[in-house]
Amino acid sequence: MKKITTLPKDSLGTIDPVVKYVTDDFIIGTTAGLLKKENEDSIGCSFNDNTTRICIADGHWGRETSKKLVGYWLSSVNVFPNTKEKAVTEMKKVEDEIFKTFSKPNMNPQKDFTPEAAVIAIEITKNRLSVVSYGDCRLLILNDHKIKFCLKTTETWLGVFSYLNLRGRLPISNAIEFMQTDLTIGDVVVLFTDGIDQCVYEKDTISFAEIAEKVQSTAITAAFDNIMKEVFLNGAEDNASIGIIKV
Repeated sequence: MKKITTLPKDSLGTIDPVVKYVTDDFIIGTTAGLLKKENEDSIGCSFNDNTTRICIADGHWGRETSKKLVGYWLSSVNVFPNTKEKAVTEMKKVEDEIFKTFSKPNMNPQKDFTPEAAVIAIEITKNRLSVVSYGDCRLLILNDHKIKFCLKTTETWLGVFSYLNLRGRLPISNAIEFMQTDLTIGDVVVLFTDGIDQCVYEKDTISFAEIAEKVQSTAITAAFDNIMKEVFLNGAEDNASIGIIKV
């Protein structure tokens, strides 16, 4: 039976101050931070037999789309995409749902601010990692205190505006990232929203190298706590979410 957990759980999305979920293999968690009243991020996991999925979404103008994206990638997609073309097809399905839910007649891109989000979904089956991403959520693969891989990010968000190609939002087919790779013993997969490394709002604050060092120098729970502590010491000006998986 598949088990699914998503965070945050309360209806308003507010967190005081950090909520996390831990298993033997990974940890996920999120915080609204110190300045924002609502946590627009969503993060969740599902696991069944030898397969684990984690999805993280950075919401914009509300949490509804980030929550929908996480729910879709954790439960609605029965078979995780194994090609970029299939990843585009699946992401377009959820974009269609978002458009039907939040679109308005004669959308005004300067006045109608409907919920949107960036998203990363990953699946790990045994030692095989699959990744689908749209937008500017981050993903690193680490080993031996080094960054083996850094996922490309794009300044765009999924929602009504991406569906209509307004406000500079890029079409899914142009901006989606898809990759598969085999993980080796000692690898650590870290996925996070920009509220972690840009905890001073929209300013690079905690480097990827610092995150890599904190993650690999201790157990995953302590690594999570150390990163969140650093985020709060720097002001936690944005919502911040992170998932850490050690192989």
